[in-house]
Amino acid sequence: MHKLLLKITFFFLALSMQAQEYRTYDGKDNNLGNPEWGAVHGPLSNLTSITFADGYQIPTGLTRPNARLISNQLFLQSGTLPDPSELSDYVWVFGQFLDHDIILVEDEPREPLVIKVPSGDEFFDPFSSGEAFIPMTRNIIRSGTGTGPDNPRKYENEITAFIDGSVIYGSSEEQAFWLRTFQQGKLKMSAGLLLPFNTTNAQYTGEIDDEAPFMANLNRATTRFFVAGDVRANENVLLVAMHTLFAREHNRLCDSLVQVHPEWTDEQLFQHTRKLIGGLIQAITYNEWLPVMGVHLPEYEGYKTDVDPSISNVFSAAAFRFGHTLLNSTLLRLDADGQPIPEGNLSLKEAFFEPTEILLGRGLDPLFRGMGAQMMQTYDCRVIEDVRSFLFGRPGQGGLDLVAINIMRGRERGLADFNTIREDLGLPVKPTFARICPIPSDAQKMEDLYGSVYNIDPWVGMLAESRMPNSFLGETAMEIVSRQFQALRDGDRFFYENDPDLSPEEVDWLNQQTLAKVVLRNSKLTRLQNDVFIAQSPDLTTSTNNQNESSATSFMVFPNPTTGRLLLNIEMERHEPVSLNLFDASGRLLSSQQLNLHIGVNTMDYFIDQPTGIYVLQIHTRTGVVSQRIAKL
Repeated sequence: MHKLLLKITFFFLALSMQAQEYRTYDGKDNNLGNPEWGAVHGPLSNLTSITFADGYQIPTGLTRPNARLISNQLFLQSGTLPDPSELSDYVWVFGQFLDHDIILVEDEPREPLVIKVPSGDEFFDPFSSGEAFIPMTRNIIRSGTGTGPDNPRKYENEITAFIDGSVIYGSSEEQAFWLRTFQQGKLKMSAGLLLPFNTTNAQYTGEIDDEAPFMANLNRATTRFFVAGDVRANENVLLVAMHTLFAREHNRLCDSLVQVHPEWTDEQLFQHTRKLIGGLIQAITYNEWLPVMGVHLPEYEGYKTDVDPSISNVFSAAAFRFGHTLLNSTLLRLDADGQPIPEGNLSLKEAFFEPTEILLGRGLDPLFRGMGAQMMQTYDCRVIEDVRSFLFGRPGQGGLDLVAINIMRGRERGLADFNTIREDLGLPVKPTFARICPIPSDAQKMEDLYGSVYNIDPWVGMLAESRMPNSFLGETAMEIVSRQFQALRDGDRFFYENDPDLSPEEVDWLNQQTLAKVVLRNSKLTRLQNDVFIAQSPDLTTSTNNQNESSATSFMVFPNPTTGRLLLNIEMERHEPVSLNLFDASGRLLSSQQLNLHIGVNTMDYFIDQPTGIYVLQIHTRTGVVSQRIAKL
């Protein structure tokens, strides 16, 4: 009886959606002439060559070096390598959230593809047994493909390709139905305005709901976890925070729409809010996130019926995996003064599939502050040990090497080598390793490993490649990422600037939004930098609505970068107490001293007795703060 009622409900929901021109949950019928484009189970497109070893199924790159060997010799990272552009953790967190809105290629557990570990590997084979391996499986292939050289393997996307908020609502009616309250258009939430748990009452203390949507959970110690539109939502606490942020924004917008349209039904409220949230994610992606990374697309010219928005194989298996090199080992949890909360920060390797850390760590606000305060790691051939050797557990206890898996994923998906991909894209071949990689030591390591520039794994080549001007992406990744996001925009009939159901006022409102505004509306934070993708300590931020001017009218330092000794030039317009504070890149206070300054120009020596890195020197008066970022060589 319950299932019959569900079917009847879904039938009338579908009729309502069709009449009001809402997106389907599974992405079908976006393009009326090609209804499968961008839909669930749609094929990945082949933007570049497919080169299986036997022409149709055996992984390519049989002559390439062992994937774990490449990881050990090229990707080993010692210490932190903050991004020189001072981009924040919000870049990779929002990037992962966005990735989970547009791509999911499932694994085939019946087709293992283990990665042999070199004998004597420090983590995976410390006793030199020579028998250790990193478990991995191939991806599920599209039915009917992989039968011969004239029909090579193809892969399919298990979720909608569109930037449509499916990461929040799911890519099926059944999943969306479970997530909804069916009251005033709202989504289920648990105590503390957190995501619902997989229980009958959506609370942590409830009974496990056997009908709750499937969610990935690699933590066997817990049976209660958050439920969201994407199965990977619990992977780390920052990702959970991003999911929760937009779920809160959905319910907040529902409250606003009820005031304007009290006559609207629950269905009208939910679907229109779903449109606004999808548009909000799109606006942040195209107006803020892509530009801060140096990705600038041609002006939007409207919906194009001949543009296929499907995700490309090379984008999914290589180019869009750049976020893995941006990860920090520590996830900051900061209070309003920019100091770690009493429960402390989290290590990334301890935060995998640990949703209860949010319950124990004072909710989401400390995470929202921490993401904005900490610089992401730089884009390069270096990856932190948390995911290079301890992904999802310790070696031998579930631990994996994400670097080795990324390399093998490109091979098993049939991606051609780096230079062949460049040729496919119409880019010139890079004839030497030195022309690919600007770091001589890395170029030599690559040559020692690969031997030929026509043998480089594409993901490795893209990370090693010289950066484009005003971007951290290299030319090859830039080309692939730009093409994909232009297709996702131009091939989406419901893109927010094209959707006739959104009023001009709503489109204008969406274009004025930033991720910082969404965070401030849905948290207790009172201060946050206007652009959260640029790192700034909470101590150095001001409210987006109220910026104080300091009595220190000028603050200069020489030289910058410095080997340690600085000359400070501080101009004061009035006499008042002044403190001089030094912070590290994560916003941690290192030292503080009181200064007795006179009106006018004050000159003084200052010495940074700290390791090489990025620091912030701050002048703090009763009326405000002024700061300078310092590079210590």
